[in-house]
Amino acid sequence: MSEPISAFAAYRSTSSKNSKSNKKTNNKKAGGATGGTNKGGVNKNNSKNKSLLKDKSKTTPKQHTETKPNVDKEKVKPVKAKEATKDQLAPKAERTKSKGASNKAAKKSEPVKQKHKVQHTATNGKAETNGINESEIDKLVDQLLADSPSKPKKLTKAQQKKKQDLEEYLVKELEKDDEDDDVLQEDVEGEEESEYDSEEDYSTGSDEFSDEYTINSYSDYDDEESDEGEESGAETEEENAPAATSTKSNAASKRKNNDAITSKQANDMIESKKARIAEKASDKRKSLPATAATAANDKSATKQKDKRRNSLAEHGGDAATTSSNTKIDVKTVDAKLVKMEPLSPPNNVVKMNSIQEGEKVFNWLLSPLAIKEFFEKYWESGACLVKRKGSNYYSHLISFEAIDQMLLKNHVEFTKNIDITSYKNGERETLNPVGRAMPPVVWDHYGQGCSIRLLNPQTFLPELFKLNTTLQEYFHCLVGANAYLTPPNSQGFAPHYDDIEAFVLQIEGRKRWRLYKPRTQAEQLPRFSSKNFSQKEIGTAIFDEVLGPGDMLYFPRGTIHQASTEPGYHSLHITLSVYQKQSYADLFERIMPLVLQRAIENNIDMRRGLPLHTFQHAGIAFSDNDTKERADLLRKVTKLMGLCLHSAQLHEVMDAAVDQLAKKYQHEALPPHVLPSERARTIFGSRSGTNEKGECMCDYEIDERTNVRPLRANIMRLVQEEEKVRIYYYLDNSKEYCEYDPNFIEIEPDEAASVEVLIRSYPEYVGVSQLPLQDDERKIQMVTALWERGLLMTEKPFK
Repeated sequence: MSEPISAFAAYRSTSSKNSKSNKKTNNKKAGGATGGTNKGGVNKNNSKNKSLLKDKSKTTPKQHTETKPNVDKEKVKPVKAKEATKDQLAPKAERTKSKGASNKAAKKSEPVKQKHKVQHTATNGKAETNGINESEIDKLVDQLLADSPSKPKKLTKAQQKKKQDLEEYLVKELEKDDEDDDVLQEDVEGEEESEYDSEEDYSTGSDEFSDEYTINSYSDYDDEESDEGEESGAETEEENAPAATSTKSNAASKRKNNDAITSKQANDMIESKKARIAEKASDKRKSLPATAATAANDKSATKQKDKRRNSLAEHGGDAATTSSNTKIDVKTVDAKLVKMEPLSPPNNVVKMNSIQEGEKVFNWLLSPLAIKEFFEKYWESGACLVKRKGSNYYSHLISFEAIDQMLLKNHVEFTKNIDITSYKNGERETLNPVGRAMPPVVWDHYGQGCSIRLLNPQTFLPELFKLNTTLQEYFHCLVGANAYLTPPNSQGFAPHYDDIEAFVLQIEGRKRWRLYKPRTQAEQLPRFSSKNFSQKEIGTAIFDEVLGPGDMLYFPRGTIHQASTEPGYHSLHITLSVYQKQSYADLFERIMPLVLQRAIENNIDMRRGLPLHTFQHAGIAFSDNDTKERADLLRKVTKLMGLCLHSAQLHEVMDAAVDQLAKKYQHEALPPHVLPSERARTIFGSRSGTNEKGECMCDYEIDERTNVRPLRANIMRLVQEEEKVRIYYYLDNSKEYCEYDPNFIEIEPDEAASVEVLIRSYPEYVGVSQLPLQDDERKIQMVTALWERGLLMTEKPFK
């Protein structure tokens, strides 16, 4: 044998590397992977993160070096799955991938998956494989590799046989390393996919719902999830699939026919292994510890990151303020004039339009009645009934059993979340106890003939929450819900009218509904709900129908109504409410103060003093006076009123007033339901780790080539008020109505145009480089700050 076999050479090389200090090994790995520049994420020098993650870094390596050969494989399997996940998150775990073959062989004594059955026999506490004692490998290599191509060493037959056994042993260990690396990668990917797959589709529920409402089954999202898996691992699978198939299919034959393995095959295997290790190291560059060559770059990047995070100020009192003496000039840019670069192929882009999705849900709600016909014939004008003949069309939203579980699993309070009511002998009563509503107390009242009203049940019921948060994008207002459970032969509420557009969804049982027309013109489309009426006050019903499961009844605000269960039937229904205080009157309530403010600023006559003795000529006590002073005052007020409207820039005032209404929506709206395909493109899918120094390492990086768009069409609103420019958003709202103060971010005036482009371009993606800011670094800072708040999503998954 004139030339050493490659497997021996590889072992000699790795053994010599392992003999060096850990410090030198770490520096060499990091330098080779980063190439002198670390672009993978930015170090966040946060003392809290450092202290928390330093403790973690002290314990994690033990999980990768400690072996337990006598532990049952079935018990070890879930532990290895967790360790595989930690390997992906913790940068320090990368050190085990670059160790020599001997360390890898030792690592194999710890089972990875059940299909890898590596059996060891104990001989004086040492494991043996194919007659090779692992503790003697170094000695054997010194004996058998002492020769060179120019001076081959003569070996006895026993030594030649030992050398052949050692060659077979090392080749098999390299094969096992390849397989185990693939298994570990599959475990990590499998856990990530299971995390996304755990999200339920909105369409799940009853069979009736799935069949009828196919347009809202989020089939586009399902495609996006599969596309997301393809784009994140398609290249790796295509490149590695042939090799993986070859390894798995030929592994058994290679173990049986070890003599057929030549030195050339062993050499090819080792070179392939080295190439893959190098590729993985470069892919993991974000997680590798910083070297001396990259420390300066990391420090600079940290400063840039801090600057980027501070570009958008904190909300509330911590927000950055502008000078009160400076007039803010908000630049307006037409989004249509911004030149859009070509995006990635369609299968890489989440194309969902939240307004269109809300329209689909509303179409399902009314089906088979068309939306156009509904708005033309019934909206704000008359009642509409859709009969579905005993269907379970809405049964996935709520049920008697779901209410019972909701009471058990959540802290539901009387008065805040639930009401106990009754209506007997023309009198309505509320019988709420104090404190938490436990099922025995609630069902005891129900058994005595009381009705149960759930206030905002979408807080606790996921399917109802998804329905409401999707519909609110279409109506651009809060979509509220109340649920009513009424026992047989009873009525829970007195006749009254409400200040909302009502959609009654019958879930269970049967209920008789009677509607009455408004008593006066002033009660048509009212802005406030009414008192309880007596039967004498409401007259004769104009609508009298019984609703069964699956039926839907709509009636406009101001419609007097009452409902009672049929003999022998209980009733469970949901009332969806929309368009509360969203009329022209509400708009004008915000317009007129702005008009008056403009007139005061622009007209000196508005600031002149009132005539003397005004209070002796005007007021209730002097309303019938016919004096010259009173007539002059009336003429002056009329003239100034005309000047107010004439001098006001109505288009500007209208825009500002609409923004105030939209600001109200941002405070009241439900938070969005983030889908799995969206989570992979937003901050909600980000996972940060640490390097060996305990420094936080982000798994994302936004640059000028990144394409972004808002998470929802109406998720943020640009508002100019108090001489500041603010972005109001509903992302961080509670599921309970207005539980928190309004959320907003203050931005610089010259950043407003970029935010406008993002909002108006929806649902299209916009490249960071295309935003109308002069400095590219500021573009990146602004987009990163909005993305880290969860308001933006990227075109492609950032992992």
